[in-house]
Amino acid sequence: MEYKVLSRKYRPKKLKEVIGQDFTVKTLTNAFSQEKLAHAFLFTGIRGVGKTTIARIIAMGLNCEKEKKPTANPCSICSNCKAILQDRYEDVLEIDAASNTGVDDVREIISSLKYRPSKGNYKVFIIDEVHMLSNSAFNALLKTIEEPPSFVKFIFCTTEIQKIPITIVSRCQKYNLNRVTLTALCDYLEEIVELEKLDVSKQAISVIARNSEGSIRDSLTILDQCILSFNNENITVESVNQTMGLTSQSFLLDLYINIVNGDINNANNVLNNIYKNGAAPKQIIDDLLNVTYNLISSLAANKNIEIYEKDKFQTIIDKCDIPFLNQVWHMLLRGKDEVNKVSHQIEALEILIIRIAYSSQLPSLETVVKKIKEDNNDELNLDVNDNNIGNDIKKILDAFPEGKVLKN
Repeated sequence: MEYKVLSRKYRPKKLKEVIGQDFTVKTLTNAFSQEKLAHAFLFTGIRGVGKTTIARIIAMGLNCEKEKKPTANPCSICSNCKAILQDRYEDVLEIDAASNTGVDDVREIISSLKYRPSKGNYKVFIIDEVHMLSNSAFNALLKTIEEPPSFVKFIFCTTEIQKIPITIVSRCQKYNLNRVTLTALCDYLEEIVELEKLDVSKQAISVIARNSEGSIRDSLTILDQCILSFNNENITVESVNQTMGLTSQSFLLDLYINIVNGDINNANNVLNNIYKNGAAPKQIIDDLLNVTYNLISSLAANKNIEIYEKDKFQTIIDKCDIPFLNQVWHMLLRGKDEVNKVSHQIEALEILIIRIAYSSQLPSLETVVKKIKEDNNDELNLDVNDNNIGNDIKKILDAFPEGKVLKN
């Protein structure tokens, strides 16, 4: 039996099965039920959120034999639906615009429009990565998209809508597919894990969902790889980290604790252990940025967030404030650029960690200002009325006789 990856095995076959695109699903379902389907659709969004999947569902819904009329939820078992799913239905043509960019390819489509569909009710042209078409190809499509035959539907999919001429966009119904939320991804992955009878921890599912960046296909691909890497045994957070080349969350928090404690020696020892375990310097910085983001979010919202190793996370929270974490954030961003400029990236990263750990021992700017005000109250008195404005400011005024101190 042919093996199917999870992203293909669980690909939605009905609009109601599409995850995380409620607005688009609702609108298209209404269009089917009221028989008010546009002649051209444009789906845009990041990779793996369902653009081509929805296009195929529309193609099946227009040609489903069982329903006898356009439907948002085709049967997927009639001969037409099966043929479309297997990419062998002659009236549904799926084109990769990255490989067929020229005007001649578009002219072939246009020349075939005069023939009615041979099996179903509609001819459907799905053009994936449509932004790759040449300008001449787009121009050739203009009139056809505006007034196609009644039995023809165009469906365009793209990840870069800004590259598509506005004249094309204005002739289509446009749907922006969102990144799937973290909660929706976790719920979906838990369903797949249960259906596949897999032993995957909830923390591991959370890590997979977070690193898929809102893409369902990416999340299923990562899960597939984890299953193969660990032969369907218990898949933990550490298993996912190892599979994806991510830094262990536990090691990362250990590193962060040493940094905020100003313990340079132990911080670099932990860093070298992380590096020896296979994590790349740039990935370590990205992971530290993610931890910093979680810390700032937790402090700003004044609430705990769902995270692995909560005790270590809380230890860091208790020692930090937002100004210091903001400083760490900017130092990490600058360090990321520095790492790219040297041949031995780990050395640049070590210097960066030393720099951040050292800065954690220094008083914050707010503390310094407060201390100066307390120790030099008279020097910082800016009361214009009694002219007791401090020695340093007097020197400045002496240098600029026309200058004066203004009150806000």
